Amino acid sequence: MKPVILLYDLDNDLVDNCAALIGKTGLYTSISTYNEANALEAVRQYNRVMGFATNKLACVITGWNSYKKPRDQFLFRLREQERRSPFRHPTPVVLITEDHHRGLRQIALDPTDGDVAAYLHSDNYQETIEETLHKIVFGDRAHELNSIAYAQLQREEDE
Repeated sequence: MKPVILLYDLDNDLVDNCAALIGKTGLYTSISTYNEANALEAVRQYNRVMGFATNKLACVITGWNSYKKPRDQFLFRLREQERRSPFRHPTPVVLITEDHHRGLRQIALDPTDGDVAAYLHSDNYQETIEETLHKIVFGDRAHELNSIAYAQLQREEDE
């Protein structure tokens, strides 16, 4: 079975473009969702042991919903579910967004909060999404990628 990638964003074109890029690799199965209810349902369907163990999703690709406060975003709803069980590890998440506000990057990349493996810009994610997914899914490097991105953000703040 191919690893499953969940795609969710309000921008249907972004979801469709990501699905096409992922599909061309032939390495993954993607599930495209265009609203949070469907994305949460997909997460529920891929849960193991009624949500007590890490789900079977290899990665989630999502973005920020500009109509919601940061803490009400899909990313944090997912993290809230995961924190309910000590047997569950964070699902790797790639965030694709046009909003690179430092505060949003901070909470998304914080390893104790959003724990996002990659924070990509919607203008050029096409150049790196395949390599990033390969590192996350087959290289099991989501935590390492998060550490690198978070350290880079901290260096930017120090400058």
